[in-house]
Amino acid sequence: MAGNGGVYDKVESILAKLFVLRDSCTGVIHKGDSTSNLIWFQGAETILKEAVDELQAALRSIEEGS
Repeated sequence: MAGNGGVYDKVESILAKLFVLRDSCTGVIHKGDSTSNLIWFQGAETILKEAVDELQAALRSIEEGS
C-alpha cells in the first residue's frame, strides 16, 4: 500500500459519507412517512449501495497493492 495512503484515505472518507447517506435513505424507506418521495429514496438507496460496494472493492484492491 506504499504510496497509496492518500488515495486510500480519500476513498475511505468518501465511503464513510456514502454509508451515512445510504442509511438515511433506508430509514426513510422503512419509516414510510414520505410516500410521495418513496421512489426517489428507493433509487437513491440502490445507487448508494452500488457505490458503497464499488468503493469497498477499491479499498480492498488498494490494500492488496493491485
